[in-house]
Amino acid sequence: MRSVSRRWNRRLNSSSSREGRKIPVHLAIFGRRAFLTVITFFSPLARIAGLAQSVSLDDFLEVSSRLTGRTDLDRAAAAAILKGLLSTPANATRLAQPDAAMEREIIVAWYTGLYDRGGERQLATHTGALQWRAIGVRVPGSCAGRFGAWSQPPRTQAR
Repeated sequence: MRSVSRRWNRRLNSSSSREGRKIPVHLAIFGRRAFLTVITFFSPLARIAGLAQSVSLDDFLEVSSRLTGRTDLDRAAAAAILKGLLSTPANATRLAQPDAAMEREIIVAWYTGLYDRGGERQLATHTGALQWRAIGVRVPGSCAGRFGAWSQPPRTQAR
């Protein structure tokens, strides 16, 4: 036991590296393995904190209203689209100050109900997509109305 503590004291007091540079004593105690362990522990927390301080739903709805020109956007659809866009970590900072490409991505997400995640299209909302209102038809796959409504000619919406 005594020899181990002597070696440790010699190591701390020498505070030199292989190249001959001086290493501060506090870094000699806090070795590479301990440093990597601490960094590994805190990196997921940093990512979570970054997402937590990103865009709120109300801010996203405000930007979306400005981009789409519609003030009656569905909050549930907005939450689904925002969650989908935030699933890509790089989008968290881009949504705070959207550039032209991010604005285009938001518009596409609203009209199609799809968002891009890792080069793959994912569904955020089908019934909340604005494309159905834009072309004036009911959402495919949803109930058209009362029984027998299918036999009546479609009503066109006033533009």
